[in-house]
Amino acid sequence: MKTIILAGGYATRLQPITIDRPKPLLPVAGIPIIDHILARGPFPGQPVVSTNRRFLSQFERWRDASAWDVDLVAEETVSEDEKLGTIGAIAYLIEKLGIDEDILVVGGDNIFGFESDELLSAYKGRPLIALFDLKDVEKVRHRFGVAVVKDGRIAYFQEKPAQPDSTLASTACYVFPKEILPLFGQFSKVAKKGKDAPGYFNEWLVEEKGQDIDPFIFDTSWYDIGDRASYIEANQHYGDCDTWRGEGVVIEDSTVSGSVILDNTRIYGSSISGCVIDSGCKLVGANLTNCLVGEKSWIRQMV
Repeated sequence: MKTIILAGGYATRLQPITIDRPKPLLPVAGIPIIDHILARGPFPGQPVVSTNRRFLSQFERWRDASAWDVDLVAEETVSEDEKLGTIGAIAYLIEKLGIDEDILVVGGDNIFGFESDELLSAYKGRPLIALFDLKDVEKVRHRFGVAVVKDGRIAYFQEKPAQPDSTLASTACYVFPKEILPLFGQFSKVAKKGKDAPGYFNEWLVEEKGQDIDPFIFDTSWYDIGDRASYIEANQHYGDCDTWRGEGVVIEDSTVSGSVILDNTRIYGSSISGCVIDSGCKLVGANLTNCLVGEKSWIRQMV
């Protein structure tokens, strides 16, 4: 079995902190997201980290400084407009690497609370999808693809439904048998623009190909880090804190709550709530709520 970690996106919803930094290398409680994922292993074989040409050098530096034995493969894209969709990226890897074995696919921005062997022990040779039970319809509505499970199989999917039939959110963690691999390329050729996502692919497998898909249902923890709020929430959970502060952070005469403050940022006489402040920033007399502040920004209230 081959393990694939998808890390080729451009994380536009987290810009400016992801303009020059790939999302999987963002720190959560001081540790890169991708390290949190790999720590849930061991994973089958040498994991392949799929990135893009723009961020390849950053992943190379990360790999060389870490203890992880991973293979890096880059798509030939450098911008959001050029990037392959998720299914297209998997199809690209299958062809480029000549993969002819079962694959475990993990999204590089998802942190799971289960161990890899728990998932793999549930694999019976059919497609397997990890489903997180949010246990609240309102948390699912318009936000996540959901799966409806009947008689131990996934009966059907709903993609970000207004009226969810389930609270089982489809996560970015899948196991596919090698017999399915040719279908990735087939689907990516017929999928409409914006519809090249795992949720649509799995729906197509069930409805068009009559494929049985097994569920792996868990409710330990799951953080799909796609925006400011989810990034803050993950830091709060793994840092066991209200506000995560990186190394060298200085906060004086200020109120800071529900935020992430990255390394070497200085905050004086300010009020900060629900914000992500990147490293090397200086804030003086700032009043910020629900903001993303880019690296080395200086913000000063003018009187």
